[in-house]
Amino acid sequence: MNERTVINRIWDKLGICASVLCLIHCIATPVLLLIFPTTNFFFFDASHMHEAHEIFAVVVVISMLIAVYPTCRKHGHKDIIALALSGITFVLAAVFLHDTLNEHLDHLLTIVGSILLIIAHVKNMKVRHGKCTSHAHSH
Repeated sequence: MNERTVINRIWDKLGICASVLCLIHCIATPVLLLIFPTTNFFFFDASHMHEAHEIFAVVVVISMLIAVYPTCRKHGHKDIIALALSGITFVLAAVFLHDTLNEHLDHLLTIVGSILLIIAHVKNMKVRHGKCTSHAHSH
């Protein structure tokens, strides 16, 4: 395995981890606030929740640029690039439109974006291992 493949694999896994953490954060936070409404931990503070989304957004964009885009460009998997770009669009929309969106739409955009990014990274890893069955690519 060459060094570039190892780096891409690490960034794919980092992107998956960031997307999963973002997904858990977006699902768990409202539920925990409903259960414990007087809780004001750092993790649950509204301003810190937005900062967490910004951090997750930076990681997912960087991981896509380093891991997904080069592999898909090399192998022609436009379907994976479309998934990754759609996921990033949803996540970035939630971050940049945070003040104008209602809280439920903000969470929904982030959840959908995270799921799309997880799928894109998993498919990207399969392409690198020759296990992708997608027919949406060209040779």
